[in-house]
Amino acid sequence: MAGHLAESGPRERDRILHAYREMEDPKRVFRPLSDPDRISKLGGEEAKGYILVETDAITFFPSIDSSNPGALDFAVAMNRRYYYQGRWFSIISLNSEYLRRVSDRVLAYALEHEFEMGRLYQQAFGEMRKLSPGEKLEISRLAHQTSIKKAKISLEDLIDEERLMTSLSESQPVIPKPYAETALLAHLEENFSRLEKFGRESEDDEEDAFGAELYDEFEGWSKFSIQSFRLFVREATQGVSEAYRGYV
Repeated sequence: MAGHLAESGPRERDRILHAYREMEDPKRVFRPLSDPDRISKLGGEEAKGYILVETDAITFFPSIDSSNPGALDFAVAMNRRYYYQGRWFSIISLNSEYLRRVSDRVLAYALEHEFEMGRLYQQAFGEMRKLSPGEKLEISRLAHQTSIKKAKISLEDLIDEERLMTSLSESQPVIPKPYAETALLAHLEENFSRLEKFGRESEDDEEDAFGAELYDEFEGWSKFSIQSFRLFVREATQGVSEAYRGYV
């Protein structure tokens, strides 16, 4: 995040910093889709089972495809399943600029990829916390291959999407995945009366107990995630404001 700011020009840096200041409130990271009809049309019946939101941010996290501890992956979409108020909620978030620039054909593939990831993780849900990075990578690759076949997109389409994702990772605000996950739950909590209908009951007492345990675990580190993000924004804002003060 700091490198992103350092490499940007003054105007771009101010835009990104403004976005970070707004995102200090986790409830302001995500918002309802600006074009829900488009997603409903491309996602079909399966999209109705998800809470669908968008954000100006790109998420980043340690790469599961590289042994280099400094390597990062960036994502324009995030698929998460939360336990809240005794029910399970599946949420997909999408980057706003990605939605604006991507073709319907590639977006249909991206949605199918998220749906397939959801199916595969649902099958492995009981063992999810025990999955190794290699097993998680295998799930991601399998979802990628399956969604390509279903969406029937070309290699050229995939290359174009990769270029778009790279461009967005260099131009849009980037936030750590743990903070994005915290903000997604905050969005669910803030809009629960509207989103409660998307909840699914646990299949049995064991799944219900597992969900309650996950929620407690999540709550245990979400406060730290919020504090860390706010600390970064405060330090970054101060650093940028003072960077060239002696040369003016």
